[in-house]
Amino acid sequence: VIDHLDDLLADSERGRLIREGATVVVHGRPNVGKSSLFNSLVGSDRAIVTAVPGTTRDLITERVDLEGLGITLVDTAGAREAHDVVEQEGVARGEKARAVADLVLVVLDGSEPLTPDDWRILERTGTRNRIVVLNKQDLGPAADVCGAIRVSATRGDGLADLRDAIRRRLTVGEPLRDTASISNMRHIALVREARGHLIASRNAADSGRPEEFVLTDLQAARMRFDEVVGRRTPDDVLAHIFERFCIGK
Repeated sequence: VIDHLDDLLADSERGRLIREGATVVVHGRPNVGKSSLFNSLVGSDRAIVTAVPGTTRDLITERVDLEGLGITLVDTAGAREAHDVVEQEGVARGEKARAVADLVLVVLDGSEPLTPDDWRILERTGTRNRIVVLNKQDLGPAADVCGAIRVSATRGDGLADLRDAIRRRLTVGEPLRDTASISNMRHIALVREARGHLIASRNAADSGRPEEFVLTDLQAARMRFDEVVGRRTPDDVLAHIFERFCIGK
């Protein structure tokens, strides 16, 4: 049963992506081609591209459809020590965007050896859901990172592979479906609670605790399932109302 609940909760996450979309942040030090890659994925010159490092000083967002998956793509200011107040704010906003992103595209200049800033970025994002992108392959490969995707944002080389990798990383390799088994946030929370009670009940049984402990968690799990499917007694409904509202005489 617990394995089935795990599958159901995983399916609910795919349902969230269908309903709300995903946030994908483009991250890297200045002048590695973040904005060029952003424009290539968007399909238009949305972000300004120059040879001057630090051109992007604020968040630039664009909605992109990726094989049925709605993505909010976010271009951020280059990660470096800021030189003025405006750039400081842009870098700070980029940090906040990365903190809540579903996926981070770490962009490196693959035409030159990695710099200390590159290694710091790789270390900071090591625990995040990320894809490492070695850009500027049209200038000749000079850097290598295990598992990275090689692209040329200006020529379009490797972009199809990158789009496929983004979709797979966000959907754990599974095809998107039109609807998920559960997508209501309250129902998802109830299923998570039921799963927790079932695990507690199983642990109590395995440890030889009195059956009252096992039955208490089983009953709590059943109540959560009853709420999900709508099987609730009048007493349950009244208790639910009094828990959440202050009703005067």
